[in-house]
Amino acid sequence: MSLRVALTALLLLFAPTAQAADSLDNRIGEALFRRMWVAAPTATQAADGLGPLYNARSCATCHPRAGGGRPPDPAVEGDQGVGYAIKLNSDPVYGRQIQSNATLGQVIEGRPRVTYREEEVRFPDGETIRLRHPTPVVEDLGYGPLAVATVMSARVPPRVHGMGLLDRIPAEAIEAEAQRQQASGGPVSGRVNHVTVDGKRQVGRFGWKAMHPTLDHQDAEAFSLDIGMSTPAYREPWGDCTLAQTACREAPHGDSKQFEGLEIPSTVIGLIDGYLRDLPPDGSLEAPKDKAGTTLFADTGCAACHRPSWRTAEDPDHPTLSNREIFPHSDMLLHDLGPALGDELPMGEARGSDWRTTPLWGLNRLAAKDGQLSLLHDGRARSVTEAILWHGGEAERAKDRFMSLPGEERKRLVRYVLGL
Repeated sequence: MSLRVALTALLLLFAPTAQAADSLDNRIGEALFRRMWVAAPTATQAADGLGPLYNARSCATCHPRAGGGRPPDPAVEGDQGVGYAIKLNSDPVYGRQIQSNATLGQVIEGRPRVTYREEEVRFPDGETIRLRHPTPVVEDLGYGPLAVATVMSARVPPRVHGMGLLDRIPAEAIEAEAQRQQASGGPVSGRVNHVTVDGKRQVGRFGWKAMHPTLDHQDAEAFSLDIGMSTPAYREPWGDCTLAQTACREAPHGDSKQFEGLEIPSTVIGLIDGYLRDLPPDGSLEAPKDKAGTTLFADTGCAACHRPSWRTAEDPDHPTLSNREIFPHSDMLLHDLGPALGDELPMGEARGSDWRTTPLWGLNRLAAKDGQLSLLHDGRARSVTEAILWHGGEAERAKDRFMSLPGEERKRLVRYVLGL
C-alpha cells in the first residue's frame, strides 16, 4: 500500500470531525495531527513506531483542539496535566526530557509533578493578588537519580493557531526589529535566537525560547521528544533514549525502507505542517478596535515587546498568508525577563532568563476563564494579571507602571489583552 493511499484511508476514519480547510491535504494533515500512534511492530507500518519511551501518543494529546496545555493540579491525585513536560539540560541517563509513558515491557522515566508556594502581592491602591511559585518535581524515577548537574525546567504546550502567518514574517524584518531596539538605548533590547539547522544559520521564531526556525523543525522535535518517533530532522527511532537506556534502544522500532528509513517520513511532516500553516489565529485578524486600550497598552510599556503588528512576506504558493498585516502582539524576539522566570536552561543563544515574546492573539477565546488559565512557559499564571506581575528584567518598568495604575485602568488593560 502506498503512503498516499494509507493516508487517504486514515482520513476516512477522521472525516466526520475534520475542521480545517477543504483541501484533501489539509484534512489528511488534521487526521495525522489527531492520529494515535502505536508501538511497533504492527501490520500497518504507516501507523507504528511509538516510543518506546514517550509523553503522548498524538499531537492533539498535548494540543487539544490545537490549543495549549496546563500543568498538573496538585490537588487532584494522579493528575498529569495536559502536555506538561520536564525539560533537562541533557542528563546522561534521561536525556533532554522526562518521558512519563512507555510501551509494553519498558520502564517509564518518571512522573512529572509540580508543587506551589503562594505569595501575596499588594498593589499601591491596596488590592492584593496571589502568585504561585512553582517547583517541578519528578516522582518514581525509573533509571536512578538525575545527575547532580542536571537542571529541570517545566513546560506547557503553547497554542498552535496562527503559526503559518508567524512563519511568513520576513526574517530580515525580525532582525531589523532587534537592531532598532538595541539602538534605542532603552531598557527593552530584544535579541534574535540564531539557530543553525543543516549547517544554515537561521532566525529562531517558534518555541518558548525561539529555538525553532521553521514549523517542520518544531514538529520534528516534538515527534522525537514527546512521541518517540524518527523524522528527517531527528532520525533516531528511539527518540530521546540515551546510550544508558539499552532496553529502549534495542526494542522494536517502526522505521521502514518504504518510508525513507523513518517512522515519520517527510510526506507526513509536510502534511501536518500544511494543516498547522493554514490554521487561522485563534482570534481576530483585524486591528484592535479598542483605541483607548491600545493607547493604554502602549503607554504602560507592554507594546515595547508585544509589538502589535507585522506584514507577512509575498508568498504566491500560499496566497492566504501572503502580504497581510497581522496583529499577533509579539516582536518575535528574546527578552531577559529576570530571575523570577529564569530556568537556568540556555537554548541556543537564549540564556536561562530569556524568553521569546509570546503572541497574545487568541486570548479572547479564553477570556471567560481568566483566573483559571495556564499562562507563561510552565503554566504558573492563572490570569493575565498574574502573568504581568511575573515579568521582570527588561519588562520590570512596564510591570511597575501596570501596578501603579488605578484599579479601573488595570482592569481596562486586562480586558484589552483578553480581547486580542
